[in-house]
Amino acid sequence: MDRNYEAEIKELQWEAGKNSYVQLIPNITYFENEQVSLKLNLLVYRDPMDALFNREGNKERYPLIIYLQGCGWGWSEQDTFQFIPQLSEFAKDGYVVASIQYRPSSQDIYPAQLEDVKTAIRFLKSQSSQFNIDPTKVGLWGDSSGAHLALLAGLGAMGGVEDQDDVQAVVDWFGPTDLLSMSQYPSVFDHDSPHSPESKLVGGPIQENKEKTKLASPIHYIHPSAPPILIMHGDADDVVPYEQSVEMFKALRKAGNDAEMFKIKGAGHIGFTQPQTMEIVKAFFKRNLRSIN
Repeated sequence: MDRNYEAEIKELQWEAGKNSYVQLIPNITYFENEQVSLKLNLLVYRDPMDALFNREGNKERYPLIIYLQGCGWGWSEQDTFQFIPQLSEFAKDGYVVASIQYRPSSQDIYPAQLEDVKTAIRFLKSQSSQFNIDPTKVGLWGDSSGAHLALLAGLGAMGGVEDQDDVQAVVDWFGPTDLLSMSQYPSVFDHDSPHSPESKLVGGPIQENKEKTKLASPIHYIHPSAPPILIMHGDADDVVPYEQSVEMFKALRKAGNDAEMFKIKGAGHIGFTQPQTMEIVKAFFKRNLRSIN
């Protein structure tokens, strides 16, 4: 007796035309000259087979999240692929996500790193039609030294009026905010040492270069029209003191800014990839990028 194989075939239905792919476009050069070549990795919500078969593909525009990877030793070489698995979940939610490279302090001192972030923002906005980006909705997110740069860029540091509308939201994961006050709190580093990451960033001992160090400290750029900022920091962080974020949060609130802070109890200087932590970041970006007109 013949089996009815047709009756055993299971069916799935999906919305016609619904795109469920995230494409990784690696090693895009966003700046290059004789001295330096800077790259970024991009996650785009579209089917990579469209280009292969010369199909028009997805033409929708999505908010942009730029991720700035921190480093084990201050502003040093980054692994821009390290956080791609977590970032892909944001791309699936309808964002274009870029993980960008910036110059290490061993190559160039501050403000080179901030200049690189701003250059990446301009590059991605200029390529918005190619990469499905809505250039009016840009969020920055970083951890540690990357969070420090995200805050600086989001606050328009070292720039003019034209920088004020570049960024609509910032997520700061345990970033340094006032380099001159870091040594006031317990840490595994002597942050005032000429060999500290902060001193290497500004090109000399921070307490002997106070004006230059202030220019590299996000807390000195707070202004009433700053974009919304989400701060998350572990209260057991022995690298970047937890108090750095408390100082920043208080200063933002005092200036009347939209700021919120989460203390991660018992967490050290690590990424917060637990589901509940990532959901807080997703909710923040949804509120401040996807919900704005």
